[in-house]
Amino acid sequence: MFKMNAVVCATDLSEGSNKALPVAAAMASHHGAKLIIAHIIDLPAVTPYGETMVDPQELRNRVEQSAKAQVTDIMAHCDQVDWELIIAIGYPAKEILQIVEDSKADLVVAATQSRGGIERLLLGAVSRKLMHTLGVPLLIVPGDMSMEQLQRSLESVLIACDFAPDSGNAVRWGIDFAQAFGAKLTMATVIENSQLSQLLKLDPQKEHGMAEKFQADLHQKLQDTVPEEYRAAIKPETVVLAGQPHEELNKYAILNHIDLVVMGVHGRGR
Repeated sequence: MFKMNAVVCATDLSEGSNKALPVAAAMASHHGAKLIIAHIIDLPAVTPYGETMVDPQELRNRVEQSAKAQVTDIMAHCDQVDWELIIAIGYPAKEILQIVEDSKADLVVAATQSRGGIERLLLGAVSRKLMHTLGVPLLIVPGDMSMEQLQRSLESVLIACDFAPDSGNAVRWGIDFAQAFGAKLTMATVIENSQLSQLLKLDPQKEHGMAEKFQADLHQKLQDTVPEEYRAAIKPETVVLAGQPHEELNKYAILNHIDLVVMGVHGRGR
């Protein structure tokens, strides 16, 4: 099982954003890690308005007491964990990155207000910025999930794999999450429309056999993506889907009650 020393949970203290706190607390508690709750006062809130400017220290003092009371109340209902609240003023993504660096955090957890699955889940400006700049994994929690759903144990993990270099880190993290929580592990890849078009252009007499071989090769490729040191203990289920990746992965996750989807992004983050 992988080791985490610190988990950063970013929240703007709204109801949806605070849904990340119990998930972050559970992750930190499970790994004996410290939980750092980051509340960033967005920089535009302290920029000049006419000739008046809110003093940043005055604003921090004003927010701090209310934030501490709110977070303390939420954490009273979460897993017992050593936690600290950090309040900063600035651009959220930049300040979160600094907090992650200073705390040497191993994971960042944040919630999104977006609805509509994976495609919209990752469209928030701050989340998008973090995905491409963080050097540690980012766990995104749907802000519209019920507390009942959030308190469920992690029973199923889906690793989305496109075989790009970024996929390697996602595979390792997905396997480690599944092992840590004793969850069922599924690995999936998606045949995109352009690939399907090429298959449809084949000789009709050979099309069926070649399509079957193509799928079989992808199943084997998914199995081969599992790092050698895990292969003796890990036998994931493999799934080959067809269509638009975000649509098919979202559909599969919903229909199969997947608790966590792990994927790599084309950037620094994992």
